[in-house]
Amino acid sequence: MCRTKDFRMNVCMENANQKIQVCCKCIPARSIVLVMNFLAIFCLYVLRMNLSAAIVGMVDYENLNALRNAQFNLSLHNTSRLQNESLHFTYSTCEHAYYDKKEDIKTPAVVEGKKFLWDENMQGLALGSYFYGYACSQIIGAWIARKVGRVKVMGFSCLAASLCTILTPAALEIGFEMFVIARIAIGLFSGVTFPIMYAMWTMWAPPSERGILLGTTFSGTAVGVVATLPLSGLLAATFGWQSVFYVTGSIGCVWSLLWLILIYDSPSEHPRILEEERNFIQDSLGHNRDGKSQKERSRPVPWKSILGSFRLWVAFFAFISSDFLLIVFLTMLPTYLRTVMKFDIKSSAGLSAIPYIAKFFLYICAGFCAKRLISNEVKVIYVRKLFTSIGTFIPGLALILAAYVKCSIPLVMLAFTLCVGMEAVTTPGVKVALIEMAPSFGGIIFSVANTISASCGFIVPQIAGLLRTAYQDDPIQGWRALFWLSTAIVFAGGISFLLFGTVEVQEWAKSKEEKENVSEEKEKLEAEPVA
Repeated sequence: MCRTKDFRMNVCMENANQKIQVCCKCIPARSIVLVMNFLAIFCLYVLRMNLSAAIVGMVDYENLNALRNAQFNLSLHNTSRLQNESLHFTYSTCEHAYYDKKEDIKTPAVVEGKKFLWDENMQGLALGSYFYGYACSQIIGAWIARKVGRVKVMGFSCLAASLCTILTPAALEIGFEMFVIARIAIGLFSGVTFPIMYAMWTMWAPPSERGILLGTTFSGTAVGVVATLPLSGLLAATFGWQSVFYVTGSIGCVWSLLWLILIYDSPSEHPRILEEERNFIQDSLGHNRDGKSQKERSRPVPWKSILGSFRLWVAFFAFISSDFLLIVFLTMLPTYLRTVMKFDIKSSAGLSAIPYIAKFFLYICAGFCAKRLISNEVKVIYVRKLFTSIGTFIPGLALILAAYVKCSIPLVMLAFTLCVGMEAVTTPGVKVALIEMAPSFGGIIFSVANTISASCGFIVPQIAGLLRTAYQDDPIQGWRALFWLSTAIVFAGGISFLLFGTVEVQEWAKSKEEKENVSEEKEKLEAEPVA
């Protein structure tokens, strides 16, 4: 009897596995990779952006301003006492930076939660701490993934970041220092995402599809922001800001488990991919049936050549300048709408998401337009420079508009939409060019660029905090100074790539076989008689 039951269970399991195999084979394997890479970027931004929205409900802006006004009007004795209690926030006095106004709360405590008297510098540190860890793990994470396996490293890293997110409210109960450490840890584990995603597409993306596949993958940034800001604002206002970290962390945990089950490092390692698709991808990349994909992963990284390449640094500068402007909006836009435009938490989070709705569509449209131009025999370098220029110059001009429209909501949102949305156009530009310049080291090269770029994540909030502190009497001047600085940087990056950018595979990035093939082709051309 038991044997019969065991036999039936085995038959059921075999039938279930066959159904999964048939279902998976109906869908191209690289489509599943695309969906999961898209969701990887989505989860990255969910874990990154949750604090940008939640902090609006965590900081007690009204009482912070009231205490400052009281400090200005009280006597010298009272002034000295208030300074010790609430104005000079340092690590040693973080435990005094809490404010729980129980007597005036008209709604249940779970809605508001405990609020904190964090000045601009502490807010900048809270928002920027993620990027300290994020910047540190880019290169080492890409290197480890190259050796150990990209799927394993990314899956377990996202799982760790998600668990740290869930534990963030508990860390804040311990103290501000532990909260900062938790955010650094989240950034540390999240830092491997973009380099590994880039490296995955060097194995999975045929050259003709790179613009579309990368554009669709990067659109996860826009969807992540669009989903996170309103959702976080709604959660914070309805259930308290703690719920923001519980929900977003749970999303990352679910994705991690699906990623580890469904995704493989390359087509040659995928057990369910159709033979026709495997051959198509490998033939287009030159990896067909000779173990070249494994050879590429085992090649030593030419660090000296990478760091000494002028052409790469031109692309790095354009990439970093575009990210600088993006980070200004990712970390500071909800605060700007709350403190300057005077919107509540729900309005602030909802309006912050509008530019990213446009960005999502521009990611897709830019990829298709780039492919169409290349199929019409427009030179690839012209396409890359065109899209890089559009994605840097238009946001820079829009940022100047944003600095001077003051409190006109439609114009402010138009300017912000152009700034954030048009940045997506750089994807089929300089971001694809990075892969084309050194396909064998795409993940490593992106990790170098993103490490430098990530430093903007903790520099921007600190700069914004300093400027806002310097212009406390006229806050809009501090924001204008930040916007002008961002414009100058993004213009410089766009101009440099327009003048010196390239898509040619660099000599140091070529394998011995590629160099031999090039030399053979040159010999054939030289041997042909001239007509």
